[in-house]
Amino acid sequence: MTPRAFALAAAALAAASSAPAAEVVVLKSSEVPAWQPAVDALRRGATGHTLSEVDLKNDRGEADRVLTGLKGKPVIVVALGPLAAQAAHEVLPETPLIFGMVQDPARLGLLTAPNTTGVSFTIPVMNQLAAFRLVNPRGVRIGVLYNPENTGRQVQEAQKAMPLVHLALVERPVNSERDIPEALRSLLRGPDAVDALWLPADPLLLNDPTRRFILGETLKAMKPVYSFSSALVMEGALASDGPDVVSIGEQLAELVQRVAADRTARIPMTVPRAELVINKKMADKLKIDVPQSALRAANRVF
Repeated sequence: MTPRAFALAAAALAAASSAPAAEVVVLKSSEVPAWQPAVDALRRGATGHTLSEVDLKNDRGEADRVLTGLKGKPVIVVALGPLAAQAAHEVLPETPLIFGMVQDPARLGLLTAPNTTGVSFTIPVMNQLAAFRLVNPRGVRIGVLYNPENTGRQVQEAQKAMPLVHLALVERPVNSERDIPEALRSLLRGPDAVDALWLPADPLLLNDPTRRFILGETLKAMKPVYSFSSALVMEGALASDGPDVVSIGEQLAELVQRVAADRTARIPMTVPRAELVINKKMADKLKIDVPQSALRAANRVF
C-alpha cells in the first residue's frame, strides 16, 4: 500500500469510528467503465454505510425523477459526472452532495454551494500535453472531439498551452452522438488529418458504443489516442495523463465518512493523484517509438 493510500485508509477508519451509518446514493450520469475503479474504491472505503448505485443514462428527466424521490430522505448523494452533479445541486439543495468526475465544478456552481464538496477531476492541461509530447514526440497535430458544454473550457485552456509545448490543436465540437462519426472522419483523413486524437473526459464520448467506435476508427487509421484514464489505455489508447481514478474513489470515501460524521461542516474540494500510463503494445502496433525517458517517467506501462 502506498503512503498516500495508507494515510487515506487510516483517515477513513478514524472517521468511520465516529461517523453514524448513512444511506449513500451514488448517482452516475451514465455507465462509464473508466469510472468503475473509483466506485469500487468508494465502496471499499465507505465501510459502515449503505451504498446504492443509480445509472441516470445521461437523461436529465431520469435524474429529476430519481432525485425527486429522494426529497426529505436523510441521504448523502455522491454524484459522478456533470449531469448527476448539476441535477443533485438543483433538485436537492439541502441534501449533502459529494461530486466527482466533474471537469468544471465552478461552472456548475458547486464550489460555493452549501452542503457540497467533492474531488477535482482535472490535471493541468499543460501537464497532460507535455506528457503526450514526451510519449510521442513526432505527434504534433492533435485532434480533439468535445462537447462545448462539457469540456469547452478545458479545450480553450489547451489551445492557449499548445504553443508552449510546440503542438497544434485541431478542434471538432460535437453536440450529440450523431455528430461524432463525421467529425472523427474529418480528423483522421483528408487535409486536416491529425497525428493523434486527444479524448478528454467528456461524458458524450465515453459510453460503451461511442468509446469503442472512436478507438476502433483511430486504430484503423493508425493514429494513437491520448486519454485521461488508465482504463482507456488498457482498451487501446496509447497513453493517459490524468487523475488516478482509484485515488478519486478513496477520497470520495473519505469525504463520505467526514460528511456522515458532521453534515454541517464546510469541507473543501480535494485533489487526486496524477499518473502517466503508457500502452507499449499499442505503440508497437502503431509503429511509434516511445522514448526511454517516457517509459521511465510512466507510473505504469502495459
